[in-house]
Amino acid sequence: MQREQPVRLYSLGVPDSLTRKATTPMKLTTLTLGLALVIGCGTDGPQTPDGPEILPELTVPAPPASGLQIISPPFDNVEPGKDYEVCTWTDAIFTKETDVKSTLGYQTEPPGHHVILFYTMDKLPAGTQRVCTDTDMASFRYLTGNGTNGIENSAPGDLVFRIPAGAQLVMNQHFLNVTDETVRGQSVLNVNFAAPDPKNTPSGSLAIVNTGLVVEKGVTSQRMHCTYDKQYKLWYLIPHQHRWGQHIKVDLTRSGVKTTEFDLPWEEEYTFHPPEKRMETSAPMIINPGDTIDVECTWNNNESRELPFGFEMCVVFAQFVDDAGTGSWACDGGNWTVF
Repeated sequence: MQREQPVRLYSLGVPDSLTRKATTPMKLTTLTLGLALVIGCGTDGPQTPDGPEILPELTVPAPPASGLQIISPPFDNVEPGKDYEVCTWTDAIFTKETDVKSTLGYQTEPPGHHVILFYTMDKLPAGTQRVCTDTDMASFRYLTGNGTNGIENSAPGDLVFRIPAGAQLVMNQHFLNVTDETVRGQSVLNVNFAAPDPKNTPSGSLAIVNTGLVVEKGVTSQRMHCTYDKQYKLWYLIPHQHRWGQHIKVDLTRSGVKTTEFDLPWEEEYTFHPPEKRMETSAPMIINPGDTIDVECTWNNNESRELPFGFEMCVVFAQFVDDAGTGSWACDGGNWTVF
């Protein structure tokens, strides 16, 4: 069952590029995942006058002085041992190119794992919330995200996260329930706009990933290899696994010279606080076409089942100075795709 609820969205000091017009309704495809899901049904908590119920476990910060605050409707029946990618379409639609300087997010814990802000040109009615489909994700473009409650994600220097004209903002929430109880999930995201400035330069995102990952039971390892086909000027680089991770190694080969960027035993705390490398935006790490990356992840899956992608991951995530208008990209299973 699917039910649309209001998405509470504060607009304070917003630019004239933001509209709040209703979009043309589209027919929604029924999603069947073989799971007993009830989305936004049977809620009995308090409702705010202008938005959804706020779960008592959700920290809601003050709205930004110049930006938006997005609060999703609660997502019900997050079952034990399950993970869900939930998409929420907002009523924030931009008529002009608009820059975001930072975001600040909170989720209920459990089951919150991360909240990501995408934009899309394929609009749906504001307040639509459902488990994300492959078709949905194919139309989304990554903007920015937050993985730890209360930690601001800010673009350094003159960098910004850029929203193109005509885009609608979509909140992507990852709920991962490792408890023995069925729980509810909810997210809030503060979006802080950057002041218009000709010096603003977009920050692009880069992911090395295998969305077809399946971690078998016991101690296992998998490798990823990608050859870069574009130049990237990296200012940020992190590895990512979940709680069953044991080890990760990341090797970069640039101009024939191999360097090991990460080679470390994985700690459960790294799931939300990964080791990172930051470079000055004026002196980034240059990746050129023909350079390669090799990643090896090891897990100890002590569960009684295999762990699919989402519940466990092997990812290298980077951000780069996108002064060439490259856009965000992912190497998924060795193949490059728009991110």
